[in-house]
Amino acid sequence: MSLGSELSSMRHKIPALLSLALLAAPLAAEQTAQPARPAAPQAAPAPTAQPESPLQKPLDDAIHLVQTGKNAEAFQKLQAIEKDPNMTPLVLSLIGALYTEIGKPQEALRVLKPQADSVDAQPAVLYNAGRAALRAGKVDEGRVYLTRSVLKQPDSPAARELGMLTARDGRVVEAYSMLRPWALRNPNDTEARLMAADLAVQLERGDDAIQLLSGFPDSEPAVRLLRGKALVLKKDGPGAVALLKPLLTKHPQGMDLEVRRSLAEAELLAGQPAEAAKLIDGKTAGHPALVLLLARAQRQAGNAAAAAATLKPLADKLPANADAIGDPRPVMGIALEYGSLLMEGGHAAEAVPFYQKATVYNPRSADAWKALAKALDAAGRKDEAQKALAQATAAANAPARQAATAPKAPPSAPAAAAEGPQEQPLSEGLQKALQLMSQGQSEAALTAVRQEIAVSKDPRARMIEVRILLSLRRPEDALKSAETALATDPTNADYVYLKGASEMALQRFSAAEQDLRKALQLQPRHLPAMDDLAVLLLRANKKEEARKLLQQVLQINPQDQVAAANLKKLNGEAQQ
Repeated sequence: MSLGSELSSMRHKIPALLSLALLAAPLAAEQTAQPARPAAPQAAPAPTAQPESPLQKPLDDAIHLVQTGKNAEAFQKLQAIEKDPNMTPLVLSLIGALYTEIGKPQEALRVLKPQADSVDAQPAVLYNAGRAALRAGKVDEGRVYLTRSVLKQPDSPAARELGMLTARDGRVVEAYSMLRPWALRNPNDTEARLMAADLAVQLERGDDAIQLLSGFPDSEPAVRLLRGKALVLKKDGPGAVALLKPLLTKHPQGMDLEVRRSLAEAELLAGQPAEAAKLIDGKTAGHPALVLLLARAQRQAGNAAAAAATLKPLADKLPANADAIGDPRPVMGIALEYGSLLMEGGHAAEAVPFYQKATVYNPRSADAWKALAKALDAAGRKDEAQKALAQATAAANAPARQAATAPKAPPSAPAAAAEGPQEQPLSEGLQKALQLMSQGQSEAALTAVRQEIAVSKDPRARMIEVRILLSLRRPEDALKSAETALATDPTNADYVYLKGASEMALQRFSAAEQDLRKALQLQPRHLPAMDDLAVLLLRANKKEEARKLLQQVLQINPQDQVAAANLKKLNGEAQQ
């Protein structure tokens, strides 16, 4: 049993009828809503009670059957209610949600899809349609419904479902950005809280993990392990050892390797490298991270020869560049550790190539540049050492430098200031991605930008990813990326534009027009959205609106050649 399965076994299910509550509450309101009127004097009689919907009683009976596990009877009851002449869209939505609860997702989709496919679909309807689609095995369709629900209502439980789905896809950063806010707002949803804590550990956010695990008992092995991992991230070796050592003697069998690894990391922090090595020696096969951990423990215990022998097979296979790797941390750790072993053995010249690889894997690591500078200096390459040291200083000061050098809007440009703060310089990773794009190396550019997404919160990384995917003619993937970005920031005009651009590439012109118009509502001077909307308007023969839009574009940016060409063509057609 792995940590993931252990977590699953102890998570409390989110209240089964959460999706129903979103729809059931408005049922009475639909029946009794009255126009607003001035408050009556105190002596005025109470308003007359409105008659209950004739569907209320059979619906209550159906919900009771669902709650008591009588699914077959509930199914028959719901089918009968569907045929009632008093049926309303709201009640039909509730029936769809109930179909999902009793294991009839196809029936649920049949009922919910007509409403969910409407532009004006309610967030609750979209949420329930998304759940039904996922349970029916239509993952892409479910993802779209859930994303639309989040866009309409950011605190919708669709954010939870979308976060869990994204986590299962291995997209840790995006999943965490959705699940952590939900878990903090809904602390009783233990499944979401545990998943968010697990993601926080993967992202090396110890404080966040501790916060999310608050109130969980250490008697649960999965919780104890996550809490121990969080203490390791906080560099509290003794605290983590005290928490994890009892778990070593009693834990589910499938968790053994993870318990040993976490306890070994804790022992290292607590100054007990020999104990750390004992825990994982002979258990590292097929696990590069454990190989690296064992080598560190052996080196710190004074057995450099054993450490070098342990790490050499991995060090010899390190790639020359970062194009083929995802998360750069594991390979960088191997390069740095092996370089340290060579340095301690007096082989500075041999250490240099490994430190150079570490700086290639993560150019923003000040530690990697410092290690390289030290090795170069020891190898007699003084000038190169000074340059590496300068790079280390630049990397260490990068956040402060970016904040200090971000261009500010001049006093004479209030309109520009109103559009939002000026952008900070692109990171080296994003510059590399753009450079690769310009060289026609789109696949390599995609790898580079996805590495950036894994370590950066810069929203431009996601925008560049969508651009690359569109250039590779992968509009479905581009749309998924844009929707993932939108789920984290529904009012970001750039993300809305990217969704519209992806839909254009898929020839979903009506949906694209809606998104481009929404982008312009959020940011009226969004030039790419204006350009693309003009193209759509021309396609729909809305020439006057297109002409006005193109004229606005050229007023803002007279150098826009695409807008100029389209306007020239449009004016030429008008003169014929």
